[in-house]
Amino acid sequence: MSGDAARTSACATPGRKARVRRALRREPVDRLPTQTNYTPKMGRILARHFGVTVQELPDRLGNHLLRVDISHKRPLNEDGSVEFDWWGAGWDTRTEGYWHSFAPLKDSLDLDRLAWPDPGAPGLVPNAIQAADQFVAPNLGMCLFERAWSLRGFDAALMDMVERPEWVEELLDRITAVQVALAKRFVAAGVDGGYFGDDYGAQRSMLFSPRLWRRLMKPRLAAMFAVFLEAGLPVILHSDGDIRAILPDLVEIGLTTLNPVQPEVLEHAWLHREYGAKLSFFGGISTQGVLPGGDAAAVRDATRTCARTLAPEGTGLLLGPSHRMQSDIPPASVEAMLEAFG
Repeated sequence: MSGDAARTSACATPGRKARVRRALRREPVDRLPTQTNYTPKMGRILARHFGVTVQELPDRLGNHLLRVDISHKRPLNEDGSVEFDWWGAGWDTRTEGYWHSFAPLKDSLDLDRLAWPDPGAPGLVPNAIQAADQFVAPNLGMCLFERAWSLRGFDAALMDMVERPEWVEELLDRITAVQVALAKRFVAAGVDGGYFGDDYGAQRSMLFSPRLWRRLMKPRLAAMFAVFLEAGLPVILHSDGDIRAILPDLVEIGLTTLNPVQPEVLEHAWLHREYGAKLSFFGGISTQGVLPGGDAAAVRDATRTCARTLAPEGTGLLLGPSHRMQSDIPPASVEAMLEAFG
């Protein structure tokens, strides 16, 4: 087969699953895959705007990625203002974002007193994962540092990292054991890759030193990534903020795809120049700036500029909003973004 014929064959119209697989590996694609995530409130607004059901909305938006969660009913407190996740951390139900409201280890360092979740529990992993047309990834959000502070409290966890790092390492080891076991179940169920979330950065710096990250987070994150990498599957990491200092480490432990690549924090031209041959990207369109605040022309321009800058070769990018869209974003901005997707 000639080079041109091989290129044509590689770019023949694939399904959504195959398109994402190829883009994440920086292989030729017929067009960039796209993904638009949103909060439940924003999902209801958009479904009404587009005249579809909430269940039909992902297809209307052209989504390529399906994140699957464990099957776990989140209990509520008496007045319904707090819901408790699988790990026992509490979250305020009256807000659109993630607002932490209960840390089960707030007043205790006794890890044996915590009701640790059972990753081997029956019925935890959904069935029929392989039947989906989208690229399916388990939602292993809040996988390590965020999980630790959700159990201990944010301020206390940061202090613990300095004052009692050995205790923090035991906490992180227990979290890692659960996450690795859960990841293995998802791989056995037939997912297409791993999706992790763990925020280490603020808008202008990391939340704690790269030295501490390398001691506490890096080897444990590597163990989680390895479950998917050893199965030949790509790994996506959502990590907010300015994490430039640890990008070489993330590449070293096998990261495939970086999300959300916020334009306010990581300059896209620099990111592609330094890491475009080592990483693919996911996101890139600002939910902080242009989507809530720009007019339709600005949104279209930002979307196309993001694609040109992060994917000048026409691949290596799952294009979409940097974060879940919230209800401050006008539906007209979403329409303009979809138009620019092409």
